[in-house]
Amino acid sequence: MEKEAMKLRYDDYLDSRLDELWKIAQYVHSNPELGFKEVKAYRIQCDFLRKNGFVVEENLGGLSTAYKAVYQYEPGELTIAVVSEYDALPQIGHACGHNLICATALGTAVQIKKYMEEQKVPGTLVVMGTPAEEFGGGKIKLLEKNAWDGIDAILFMHPTSDTTRLAGECMSSKRIKIKFKGKSAHAASHPSKGVNALNAANLYFVATGLLRQHTKSDFRLSGIIESGGESTGLIPDIASIEGSLSCFKLSDLDDYTERVRKCAEGAAIATGCEVNIEFIPGYLGRVPNKTLSEVCRNELISIEEPVMDGMPYDYGGEDLGNVSRVIPICNPYVTIFPDYKISNHTEQFRDLANSSSGKRCIQVSSKAMARTAMELFMNPDIVDEAKKELNKRMQDE
Repeated sequence: MEKEAMKLRYDDYLDSRLDELWKIAQYVHSNPELGFKEVKAYRIQCDFLRKNGFVVEENLGGLSTAYKAVYQYEPGELTIAVVSEYDALPQIGHACGHNLICATALGTAVQIKKYMEEQKVPGTLVVMGTPAEEFGGGKIKLLEKNAWDGIDAILFMHPTSDTTRLAGECMSSKRIKIKFKGKSAHAASHPSKGVNALNAANLYFVATGLLRQHTKSDFRLSGIIESGGESTGLIPDIASIEGSLSCFKLSDLDDYTERVRKCAEGAAIATGCEVNIEFIPGYLGRVPNKTLSEVCRNELISIEEPVMDGMPYDYGGEDLGNVSRVIPICNPYVTIFPDYKISNHTEQFRDLANSSSGKRCIQVSSKAMARTAMELFMNPDIVDEAKKELNKRMQDE
């Protein structure tokens, strides 16, 4: 059978399963669950995959809502993983479209499995169910538990707006916690006996504001004063700051960390305060893979999905970034609102994730990623090239 005709045959199979997949997406959307508590979304996926011939390992890596589902026609050279995520946001629900991500992972998986069965394709297909992307870094925890070992390439879709694209770089980040400790005194009668912690906090913000002139354009630093005194009549003896720091290059992030630290230390010295500074690792930036992305781009074009040129960067972050530094990824962002760019984490995005355009996103994404996987199974040398590209990008990091 000619290759494109074969792919179209399995596209038709996906279409025959689309209503079933859409019901799962709607169910997850109607039952939003926060990270590490995605019990309903986890159960419906595990049951679906088991029913469709996958061997499912539950409680993966000791996480109660993580899973790994495996299908193998016969042992082969490649192991390809399709990644699912399914946590919601507080108050607003599935305003990041994770209900579409998990349904797409299932659709991609059954389409690839059908192809492997009928074409007798050696190799291993994995679906990785990863909780708590929004807050908690489920993929990172699974990385720490070696749950990604043995996987050669990763396929992962995220819904977006404007034109469908293949994801480029995103930001690496750290959270910041700073606590200045001074000495309280009566602000009117004995101010000279006080050491003002709030002054130290204000001086920190002045110092980091002046630092911005000497950083690259992607430098992002934010912060709030969480506490800065109990009464206007007293010199504040405690001031606490929470913030975040992000940029594209990890080497730059490490440099900025030390410069921000010196701003806090200098503010403490200048005001006579003590200071405790904590930098908490966040998500590492995505390492894009052009080799895999170009395969997916060609498949999106084949199914007549408009695709943005290049691999545009974005200023967000995701826990897939950590995994992308170990395993090459293909990360299409498929539109649910092609008219113009809108923000996710909004009510509009949430409603679109439960609309006909959300159903179309599942259809387009599943076909494009399944077709990409077919190409990789037919041409494993592509994955070898993708691994070489990843190694080169990490050397340049």
